[in-house]
Amino acid sequence: MNEFEIIKTYFYPLAKKFPGALSLLDDAALLDIDPDHQMVITNDILTAGVHFFENDPADLVARKSIRVNLSDLAAMGAEPLVYLLALSLPNTVDDAWLELFSNGLKQDQINYGISLIGGDTSSTPGPTSISITMLGRIRVNKALKKSNAKLGDDIWVSGNIGDAGVALKIIKGEVNVIDDKSKNYLFKRLHLPEPRLELGNNLIEIANSATDISDGLANDLNNICQASGFGAVVQGDSIPISELVSTLIKQTKHLKMSHIISGGDDYELVFTAPPEYTKNINTLSKKMGLKISKIGSIVEGKTIRIIDKIGHDLPLETEGYQHF
Repeated sequence: MNEFEIIKTYFYPLAKKFPGALSLLDDAALLDIDPDHQMVITNDILTAGVHFFENDPADLVARKSIRVNLSDLAAMGAEPLVYLLALSLPNTVDDAWLELFSNGLKQDQINYGISLIGGDTSSTPGPTSISITMLGRIRVNKALKKSNAKLGDDIWVSGNIGDAGVALKIIKGEVNVIDDKSKNYLFKRLHLPEPRLELGNNLIEIANSATDISDGLANDLNNICQASGFGAVVQGDSIPISELVSTLIKQTKHLKMSHIISGGDDYELVFTAPPEYTKNINTLSKKMGLKISKIGSIVEGKTIRIIDKIGHDLPLETEGYQHF
């Protein structure tokens, strides 16, 4: 079973009576806290050997742990407030690691105006595991959801896609980048994703649906389509990639666009909006200094097609990152 089959089979029945659980299919859950606001609650686990390497700098691991949770709140348009931290640590972890890790948390607490309010720690014979539960706030009935895409919506994506996935391929020795400047750029995109909190907040009155891209553009757009009951057509040459990744695709035989759209760790937002909001989105892009690209549209059906300039389907060599 894959991740979604496990959730649907074993855990959805436990949540189906609570509307704010959103069928366990969205980026976060919603809890009414006063007549005007809802709490937005999300949880992500990062495990050594799966989401990061044991020898990664502890401060970067801490900051990424914070940011992937903030990205879930960004996808729903929420304002982050506080978080809880649970750590399972092997006995090889020393004071120096813990100090560096806590300094990383502190740095992003300052950056994003959040605070730690509790959690738990335990020892483990296995790899390091970091679980963060992030709590935020949004006005009642304003949360962006995966399930609200409308037929005819345009599909948009923020930033560039594929930088983090290429960085991982460099670490694994699958792609060769010689100069340090290029490596540093790609590694920063992998280790320090930028949660698009400001964008998410600005999309509340514009977008019909949204999610963050954690498991690959194709996979996460498919989640929107499945939740909303539609398909999608994406223009492959409209998918935004950095100049560096574009060059690497041309220089590396086994690095293809299909890898870029199926990789993970982008933590950009993919969202849908009515065509009449095109001007608003372009204005927002200029105001924020953030690239926001229109890449396709929501259509009838249940499949995603990514096509080239003459309408031929581009193959997807993977289905995006799979947890199981």
